[in-house]
Amino acid sequence: MMCGTANKMEVCCSIQIMNFSEVDPEIRLGPYVKITEQPRQRGFRFRYGCEGPTHGVLQGVSSEKNRKTYPTIKIFNYEGPAKIIVQCVTTDEPPLLHADSVVGKQCENGVCVGYVNPDNMTASFPNLGILHVPRRIAVDVLEEQLIQGWMKENCGLLENKELTREDRESIRKAAEQRAKKMDLSVVRLMFTAYLPDENGHFTRMLEPVVSGPIYDSKAPNASNLNILRMDKTSGSVAGGEEVFLLCDKVQKDDIQVRFYQENENELLWEGFGKFGPTDVHRQYAIVFKTPKYFDIYINNPVSVYVQLRRRSDGETSNAKPFLYYPQKQDKGIWMGRRRMKFFQGKRLTASNQTIQ
Repeated sequence: MMCGTANKMEVCCSIQIMNFSEVDPEIRLGPYVKITEQPRQRGFRFRYGCEGPTHGVLQGVSSEKNRKTYPTIKIFNYEGPAKIIVQCVTTDEPPLLHADSVVGKQCENGVCVGYVNPDNMTASFPNLGILHVPRRIAVDVLEEQLIQGWMKENCGLLENKELTREDRESIRKAAEQRAKKMDLSVVRLMFTAYLPDENGHFTRMLEPVVSGPIYDSKAPNASNLNILRMDKTSGSVAGGEEVFLLCDKVQKDDIQVRFYQENENELLWEGFGKFGPTDVHRQYAIVFKTPKYFDIYINNPVSVYVQLRRRSDGETSNAKPFLYYPQKQDKGIWMGRRRMKFFQGKRLTASNQTIQ
């Protein structure tokens, strides 16, 4: 592909944008790649270049203390040698090359190279780390990536073609725009497989596959959500009751308190607690008001669940039970009636035994 004007620089650097087919991998007739072990999403810290070699490696999602796993891919419908390239990409669709990059024993210049095991056509990556780029130099890193993409696009197509001043200005602007939108605290891994051609060179590229997101553990949205305690676990169907909730660290502008009811994994109802940024105290406590239940005319208490949910990525916490009482029955009256029925039942049983 050739480009004629500077304003098409983003198209010329199309090596930065990965196109994916929407065909289901399971019904493809030719070779295809599938991730068989996803990388662990949380609990791994990205490293700065000044920190030297990475401390610890990125493990697989099913890794355990005594049984470590690592990101792994497998090639289906093919047997033979294959080369695997691993790079960091963004969470955009389609994904773009990320300013952060992979590092490790098999990595160089932000790219990791591996080869499949011919016995099972899998490739595992046990030595991966993530090199974090500070915001202040992200533009420079992205600019260099775009220049390299431009050179690869034009290599062999235009003899003695060099970047003009207009080309460089367009690339710089494109890098600045990407840096503004890019979340430097989350990456995905892109695995691209290359099969050998008739000359034995790895030039036949299969469709890339992209992992789930990997969050830098020191980023604000990287911590796991967890409800520790609530001062109330029941309330009126009318809602509006104040609840104090203790939790692990949350971000005041990126958190929700979700009430929901399910029936055999089918969502029947959901509502959200009402609170503002000032109701989140030191990131470890939330004071909110309960939402109104969808049916305020219930005759008997209804069980629902409460959980925290992060707005940015949809991550949820553990769920806690919550009981909605009928609107004209407070908890004390309802519990009193339950105790009365219980003792009446006990007296009735005792009198029956006496008669016998």
